[in-house]
Amino acid sequence: MAITLGGVVFCIDAIKYDYHIAETIRCLQECCDEVIVLDAGSMDGTVELIKIFENQKTHVVCLERVEWEKQHGREKLSYFQNLALSFLTTDYYILCQADEIVLESCFPAIRNAISTGKEGFVCSRVNLWGSPDTYINVPENRQPCSTRVVRIAKTRYQSIDDGESIAVIPNTDFVNDIRIYHYGFVRKKDVMKAKVWNMQ
Repeated sequence: MAITLGGVVFCIDAIKYDYHIAETIRCLQECCDEVIVLDAGSMDGTVELIKIFENQKTHVVCLERVEWEKQHGREKLSYFQNLALSFLTTDYYILCQADEIVLESCFPAIRNAISTGKEGFVCSRVNLWGSPDTYINVPENRQPCSTRVVRIAKTRYQSIDDGESIAVIPNTDFVNDIRIYHYGFVRKKDVMKAKVWNMQ
């Protein structure tokens, strides 16, 4: 039996805070056998946008705003990522945040990784700055976000803390072949502060 791969992403007010949620959903649809998109109570038209992508393998789960407001602390993001994960029925999953994508050229490496049967995998993350064509080229200790994250694992493992990584002892064999592109610093500058406040 073929090993199945799911994709999960959650969002809230993705339009208001200039997330690239449509691109995130599209890349997960191309890469995965099943996709869960969870909305944590958007009030800006995001729900209508993400429902466009609903199909046989893409399920949209919409929560009331009160669910977002009930959660506090740095575990808020992992809470909603894990809630999205709970709807998956696949063997493995890849976790993307709403301002991240995985390039099509990495899809074969993802399938190769899960075919090994190992528990989880480290991925490279490329932080972009100002435009989709500009990488942040500074030493690791000056990067605004980690450039190595654990984002692929068997579905029994959940993300932890602020949602940066999945809690599993990961394999590093595919770290140079699986790249996540982070658009968080490409968004409009006038909404960046409000976005950070909303997430934290």
